[in-house]
Amino acid sequence: MNTALSLLILTELVLFSFWVSFAKKDKKKYKDLISGVMFLVALVILYQVFKLNLDFGLVLSFATLFAAVSWAFGKVIALKELEAEGRSYFLILLVITCIRSFAYEPYQIPSRSMVPGLQVGDFVLVNKYAYGIKFPGTNVLLTDLTPPKRNDVAVFIPPHTLCDTTPTDARPDLSKLSTAESQLFLNKFTNLQKNRCTSLGVKFVKRVIGIPGDKVEIKGYEIFINGKKIDQKLLTSSSEENLIEETIDEGVHIIRTLGLSDFAQHKWTVPQGSYLAIGDNRDNSLDSRAWGYFSEDYLIGRADFIWMHWASFSSLPSLSRNQHIQ
Repeated sequence: MNTALSLLILTELVLFSFWVSFAKKDKKKYKDLISGVMFLVALVILYQVFKLNLDFGLVLSFATLFAAVSWAFGKVIALKELEAEGRSYFLILLVITCIRSFAYEPYQIPSRSMVPGLQVGDFVLVNKYAYGIKFPGTNVLLTDLTPPKRNDVAVFIPPHTLCDTTPTDARPDLSKLSTAESQLFLNKFTNLQKNRCTSLGVKFVKRVIGIPGDKVEIKGYEIFINGKKIDQKLLTSSSEENLIEETIDEGVHIIRTLGLSDFAQHKWTVPQGSYLAIGDNRDNSLDSRAWGYFSEDYLIGRADFIWMHWASFSSLPSLSRNQHIQ
């Protein structure tokens, strides 16, 4: 754990012990002062959590556990105020933790990689039980895995954002590529990992194009899955962009192209336990074409619904984009 965060948590625990002491002695003035300081330290702890990209579900789980311990401790030492506050915080945090960990988690779209379907500033609800329920803050499944389907908009942690992942984890078929192809992938992956990796990884949202066993080939903007070309229909075309309706299996969505990848060539055979994911903004997306496959172990959930749009702090939140995600 980060040293600064560890010191902040230790400080909060020390302050909590002082609060209990002053509450027991009925020293309201000092107790209220400590409460204010504890609130400020808690805000700094939250800032550190987001700064370090820690799993918020795990943080909520620890906070819920602490509230339960405080409730029990209040009963043991016969401190009614601590018992009441511990109970109320525990119940509130328990409900929030259960909803966020086992039902739906809010997620904000940070980039333009899924334009036009998802815009920067869209807040989406991620279905946490779509692929199986996991223990909060971990990759441990509590139920059987429900595999993603082609065309799903999945939220996951890609391999290049994890510092302990190797290029062969991202492309198990690396040894089967030509020397030029394998070297190109190694260079891309190594540079991406060097600049973007953390111990816990970073969440991405992309469209699942290939599932285990699929043979996927891209020729320019045409995609072939197991030898069959997916249906594409041009909707609009301008000097700035093309919008194309694309159908994968029975799922229909719209992609955006800029004419930068007309001659791109990619070919994959998706290994077991892995998935191929590509952004809808085909010329402006960091996806499997650069970092390989993502593992089923790092699935977070399926993006189901846009519930709010907030473009920037200088604008007001809007519900105008509320819709199911195609």
